[in-house]
Amino acid sequence: MSDVAERNPVFAAEPARSLGYLPKLLDRWRLMLMVQALDIAGIILTAVAVYPVSGAGFTGMPSRYLLGALLTAIICNVSFTQAHLYDSDSLLDETGSIKAILIRWSAIFLGLAAAAALAHAPQYYSRLWFVAFYAGGAAMLAGQRAAVAILLRQWIRDGYVTRSVVLVGANELAAGLVERLEHNEAGIRVTAVFDDRSRRTESFIRGVPVLGSVDDLLEFSKTHAADLVVVTLPIAETVRLNAVVAKLRQQPLNIRVLPGEIGLDRISPIRLSRRELPGVQLIAVADRPISELALFVKGAIDRMAAGLGLLAISPLLLVIALGIAMSSPGPVLFRQPRIGYKGRVFQIFKFRTMHHEFCGSYTPTLRGDPRVFRLGRFLRKCSLDELPQLINVVLGDMSLVGPRPHMVGQKLHGTMLFEEVDDYMARHRVKPGITGWAQVNGWRGPTETLEQIERRVEHDIYYIENWSLMLDVVILIRTGFVGFFGKNAF
Repeated sequence: MSDVAERNPVFAAEPARSLGYLPKLLDRWRLMLMVQALDIAGIILTAVAVYPVSGAGFTGMPSRYLLGALLTAIICNVSFTQAHLYDSDSLLDETGSIKAILIRWSAIFLGLAAAAALAHAPQYYSRLWFVAFYAGGAAMLAGQRAAVAILLRQWIRDGYVTRSVVLVGANELAAGLVERLEHNEAGIRVTAVFDDRSRRTESFIRGVPVLGSVDDLLEFSKTHAADLVVVTLPIAETVRLNAVVAKLRQQPLNIRVLPGEIGLDRISPIRLSRRELPGVQLIAVADRPISELALFVKGAIDRMAAGLGLLAISPLLLVIALGIAMSSPGPVLFRQPRIGYKGRVFQIFKFRTMHHEFCGSYTPTLRGDPRVFRLGRFLRKCSLDELPQLINVVLGDMSLVGPRPHMVGQKLHGTMLFEEVDDYMARHRVKPGITGWAQVNGWRGPTETLEQIERRVEHDIYYIENWSLMLDVVILIRTGFVGFFGKNAF
């Protein structure tokens, strides 16, 4: 435990509450998925419930009706998602949400009716059922939104479904922001304040604890939720402000700057474009490179693909393991601490390619390195020694695609890498990967020169700032052609 954890028990405390019967379900994106599922199920059940009005009685519902209801539910889900109607702010504002939903619901039905007319296929669906489906669906969605808003407000009052805001700057502006947010109904909670001059400030800002410096905040964010970081330092102090933001960019944080008192001078809680803090004007500085929902989807795909991959190549893994056991005495797998997501250290798995007595060495491998045995040299050349990292992906320490994880305390000519390259620590804003943008662009292998480090970091930052699932697919495809072989693999 770090010094700040010892000084501040908040660091060691449970970071968030959860309902026993719905563990972890009430994170905002999980809440969004829950409401989406309710909408889809409600639309389909409404279509089934009103089917008797078509004149067919309670006999079996034809499959075309079910397909029509499913298509309607999918179109609604896409439309509502694009309109941000599943965001917690929209779910709390049932009046505005219901109005927006009814407009889109009506537009979708008009579009479906027009499509049926143009296709000359109105006889496939009963008009009475179509009208009843429209009216029943509208009533269901409106009632459901009202019920969700009531339930969500209760959860917020009980301390659930909250958004954690952390402030940087223990000053009067921070106190004003805390005061503004003290009695909000959106679930926003200011949980901590950090300041490099914390030893010269009060221990609390209007009841919110001052927990240490910006470095302490970086440690805090590794284990505690920080949905938004608001810097309340004077914007005229550009040097100090830039230094603070540069440090904060080492972690996957949404960073905003409060531009002085003018940012608080709002008579009413206006809706900002990002609807982050009611009645407060913020300047966006940096966003998480990957949202919570996208991170979940990426992680789920990674683990599923890695698990299937391990099963598919298990014969190859067995052959390699036998080959290593016969070539060099010692364990088949090699483990080494590496720096991962948010700067956390994890144990990476690789096939052992060096003689066992040299495996504890942290000296980088060189061309023709005598520590590498013959089969190990072949495995390294073909990158087959990296295959056990699929285990790291299944465990959640790594991703299929991401910046390659470096050794703990890795240096270049006696200097730590983060001291050589400004954006080096920003690589840890995403999980490390088995392959990455730098590797498929030729920057794989040794880190013997400053240029090699800079180009690798440059490509890693590009990947982080431009991430998408499609980019991951492109990198995986290119890895199959160029990533596993090359002059820099040895």
